[in-house]
Amino acid sequence: MSRFERPLDLGFVRSWFGRHGLAIWFAVVGLLRVSVLVTGEPAFDGRLYLRATSAWLHGLDPWISIGDQRFAAPPPTLLPLAPIAALPEDLGVIVLFMLGIAGAVATIRLLRLPWWWLLFPPLIDAVWNANPQALLIPLILLGAGPIATLLKVYAVAPIALTGRWRALLLSLALLLLTAPVLPWASYIDHAAELWAVLARQSDGGLSATAVPWLLPVAIIALVFCGRERAAWLAVPVLWPSTQWYYSTIAMPALTPIAAALMAVPIPGVVVLAAVAVALECRDSDAFRLMTRLWRFTGSPSRSPDRPS
Repeated sequence: MSRFERPLDLGFVRSWFGRHGLAIWFAVVGLLRVSVLVTGEPAFDGRLYLRATSAWLHGLDPWISIGDQRFAAPPPTLLPLAPIAALPEDLGVIVLFMLGIAGAVATIRLLRLPWWWLLFPPLIDAVWNANPQALLIPLILLGAGPIATLLKVYAVAPIALTGRWRALLLSLALLLLTAPVLPWASYIDHAAELWAVLARQSDGGLSATAVPWLLPVAIIALVFCGRERAAWLAVPVLWPSTQWYYSTIAMPALTPIAAALMAVPIPGVVVLAAVAVALECRDSDAFRLMTRLWRFTGSPSRSPDRPS
């Protein structure tokens, strides 16, 4: 029998896709994303963040715009970016871009993931745009959670839910101590406007808040994921006006199916990813309790012993 007449080995095909399918999926979606990104300005987010920080350092409101994109992050983001914003703008953008690359590499290394996870599309999105998001996981895992909280206030969610109490207390202390020097009054005055800007720039976001009927499903899924995994999933699943790169903070909790789902920017798909994590892992306290209840209610009733 010639090699062309041999039957297809489906076991080999399944095994091959099991080993390489997710990497191929990341590469395809990532390439599509890059084909869109190259039509715009590289490191755009980094430039917007630094220009806003520079405005604040010069006594102006930081809620500036570049084109149709406006800076609308909470004030603590400005503080850790101040030293970089003091540099010439182009040099500062390069520094942020290089920090993003270093953050992505550190994330893969710390999580002991295969190197092809560098192709995870939300990570590509964060690095290409020089967004500080790429630094969050290394900062949290290496004990610098308070800096992560300043960069992105929602970093407090995984810090709190994973029980990093020292980092949480330091984060809260930093937020309180730095409040007097940050433009909180201006932020509060512009809050409604800035929240509307975030909703517009994220097209309503990708989390369950973009598809409100999914909120109960999201909450139940997070409960069944268990505290450790839910800690990393909570932001992309529940935070309002999430953008694609927000999903990078979920990387410590992702399973292959969940990662494949989070690789595409479809509103509400992160809820399906949380459901996938819960179903693939099935090791949370909620799952164990449900299993015990199922076994208890499903066990045959035992009739009392009759006297002989």
